Amino acid sequence: MRLIPLLLTLILLSGCASADSPRLALMPVADFPGRLSETSGLVAWRDGFISHNDSGNEVELFWLDATGQIQAIWPLADAHNHDWEDIAMAGDRLYLADIGNNGGRRQDLVIYQLDAATRGISLARRLPVRYAEQTDFTSLRHRHNFDAEALTWVEDELWLLTKRWLDEQTSLYKLDPAAPVAALTEQQRLNTRMLVTAADYDAASQTLILLGYGRNWLDRRAYLWLYPVRDGRIIEPQGRHFTLDEGGQFEGIALGPDGHLYLTREGHRTNLFRSRQPLAALLADGLAQGPETPLP
Repeated sequence: MRLIPLLLTLILLSGCASADSPRLALMPVADFPGRLSETSGLVAWRDGFISHNDSGNEVELFWLDATGQIQAIWPLADAHNHDWEDIAMAGDRLYLADIGNNGGRRQDLVIYQLDAATRGISLARRLPVRYAEQTDFTSLRHRHNFDAEALTWVEDELWLLTKRWLDEQTSLYKLDPAAPVAALTEQQRLNTRMLVTAADYDAASQTLILLGYGRNWLDRRAYLWLYPVRDGRIIEPQGRHFTLDEGGQFEGIALGPDGHLYLTREGHRTNLFRSRQPLAALLADGLAQGPETPLP
């Protein structure tokens, strides 16, 4: 019986942690079919999006229209899905991050550079990556800081942000996509107070967008951070924090062509959501509530 008060205490503490955070209102957009139910990454592409599943699934990408309906499925020859976690875009190039590392043992982390200039998607090259600071590869599931699920393109660089299990912070690593092998060294650390699972970047407003959720599996709240970026640095004191009005395992985020944020959630019936307000409104007043903008 002592377990019940303990569980209630944990839930109350989790609620207090987000009490001062404005809520990000979301609108449901689509329920994905079972083939994409483990959606783990999202990037805006043309008038829609590209998404993918995480570990244990087929080696394929999904092209979605603005309403979340699958328009095409592209298999990727010569690639493997050990644990795909995020996807980023720069021009006609996609970067697919096979960087999931829950156990801390992986020494085969890789980012796939894909060509999206022609019809369909093709593999252009592999970018092996490793953490320069990691020397211990003993299996420590969820008890280490060398896991990552977030990748985005910022000012001609790939930015990788980690999922630090020990302190719920995130470390920023920067990659030169032209380098043959990337030995990653920490560039910056943010006290996000969540497990970071996805990232995107808006060049127009110079805003880094981070998505994640808390480690408390009894109360899986999801959160969003908006950080200004100046001269290659994240201005942490000016970051804006939001609590999503939906819970669950949110793992993908992209700024859509309409200026709204689109988020994907793994496993639940509704997988794709759209922010009620556009990013510009969130940056202007920091409020997540407001008049609803209808879907296109």
